[in-house]
Amino acid sequence: MIKGRVRSWMSSPVIAVTPETSLTEARMIMNERKIRALPVTQEDKLVGIVTKRGLLRIDLSILEIEVWNRVVDMREETIGDVMTRNPITISPETLIPKAARIMLENKITALPVLENNKLVGILTNSDLLRFILAECPGLKKKIRVMNYMTDEVVTINEETTLLESHRLMGTKRIRTLPVMEKDTLIGLVTRTDLMGSDPSRLASRNKQKISVQVLAQPVKKVMSKEVRTISPEADITVAAKLMLDHKFHSLVVLDCEKKLAGIITESDLFLMIVHKFF
Repeated sequence: MIKGRVRSWMSSPVIAVTPETSLTEARMIMNERKIRALPVTQEDKLVGIVTKRGLLRIDLSILEIEVWNRVVDMREETIGDVMTRNPITISPETLIPKAARIMLENKITALPVLENNKLVGILTNSDLLRFILAECPGLKKKIRVMNYMTDEVVTINEETTLLESHRLMGTKRIRTLPVMEKDTLIGLVTRTDLMGSDPSRLASRNKQKISVQVLAQPVKKVMSKEVRTISPEADITVAAKLMLDHKFHSLVVLDCEKKLAGIITESDLFLMIVHKFF
């Protein structure tokens, strides 16, 4: 099962940073290279990892009530201050289903790959989506979106505030909120949308304090109005391709009458890998 091992799917060579790299530079690297995770190395040794989700979480924490008046100027912060130390790693010979299970159980989006204690690659969500596209067509039975989607969906309306949306994502442990007008889908809000005016733009060079008015804004000002959806009858590979091509973390599922039927996430797809390929 050579093709089912991490070696065949990991991204290599690896783009890495050092603990001294600034948060601003790390964000720039992620945006320019369109990547979600950066291993942190020091003297050729893996010492940590930082993800786009992790940087977003730092930004979002600034929006909490108790730090509304905090001055936001993170240009001097470095990766060493915020990185996850001693990250979970895997070997090139690890089976993809086992890697998917590790990512699911630990709620992580990337796994550094070590061989003889040397960083040789990284396995990310995108790599698992590529695995699905390549390997699922070989399964005997077609897998549909309805088999793995979540049908109990947390939704909001366009007047819900940014703060309330942030709280819902935190308490429900979700990254996406469909925006509904009665029974009609009119938009979508993600963690990234919440940071549409991130701290680097919320705070001026004069270090002005964040106003409570920012958090009181309705989500209609930041939500995506053009939402890519999928049918519950669609093949699971269609969902994987949409997520891979458009860097989506999830897709809203609408039935034949355009009514909300569920939501399918990357995690749902990785659970499918565990079920079907172990």
